[in-house]
Amino acid sequence: MTRTVYWTLALASSLVLATATTADAAPPTRDGGSFEETFDDEFLFDLCGIQTRTTLTQRWSSTVYANGSERVHVVRTFVSEDPRFPVEKAAGTTFIAPDGSRRVVGKAIQLIGPHGVRLLDAGWIAFDADGQVSDVRGPHPSVGVDLHDYYCPS
Repeated sequence: MTRTVYWTLALASSLVLATATTADAAPPTRDGGSFEETFDDEFLFDLCGIQTRTTLTQRWSSTVYANGSERVHVVRTFVSEDPRFPVEKAAGTTFIAPDGSRRVVGKAIQLIGPHGVRLLDAGWIAFDADGQVSDVRGPHPSVGVDLHDYYCPS
């Protein structure tokens, strides 16, 4: 699982657990925020064997509807202090149905290096209520490949 998928699922799960369902006639509940965090990047160290610190900048919004469904939109950017690593961007919207099934739509990973885009993974993935993948659409070149070639400096 890439760190982008992990952060999306973690945020969506925490918002679902933290949000109470309102009465059927109630208007949608909206929330949002942003944060910036700098950390030792274990993902890049494990993948490339190079220690670096990375800054994650993230904005998110959530809308919860009276029927229990929810829409979560997230935009994030990972920028390493080491300029040899690509900038990783992601933007997506998760639609969560009242039964817990969900569909994630957007640009899961875009890696931008000094010579342009290295990787673009976009489309949508649907999960059933048990969290199992039920449908995948769009180009997902980051699935089932060695990400070393995309992230690590030559």
